[in-house]
Amino acid sequence: MKLSTYLSIAGIIGLAFGLVFLLAPQFALTQYGVPTEAHNLLQMRYFGSTLAALSLVVWLARGVRDETAIHAVLIGSAAGFAVGVLLSLWGVMSGLINALGWSSVVIYLLLLLGALYFLMPARKPLAA
Repeated sequence: MKLSTYLSIAGIIGLAFGLVFLLAPQFALTQYGVPTEAHNLLQMRYFGSTLAALSLVVWLARGVRDETAIHAVLIGSAAGFAVGVLLSLWGVMSGLINALGWSSVVIYLLLLLGALYFLMPARKPLAA
């Protein structure tokens, strides 16, 4: 897979989820079995806005040719995806979110593996 393809996929996935969390937080919380109290709705909107913004950065980076910039986007993404894997696992294992949370674990894990793949030293050059 080309780096630009990976960045496109990661950007689209993140933007889709981010927009749902931002624009339809009650729907999103219900799907994950989380109470739809006002504070949860607000937190979901904050999460959605941040996810949408970061996903847009990843999407826009797909045409970047600067090695340092691509490296920064991949490291930042990998760190966020790693935390997402851990938080999703914790949420499912503790019962805070329902079994649909496993899909979040898988999505974050696949995106993390993709970022790590493109960060491997043997994969030089990084430019999309």
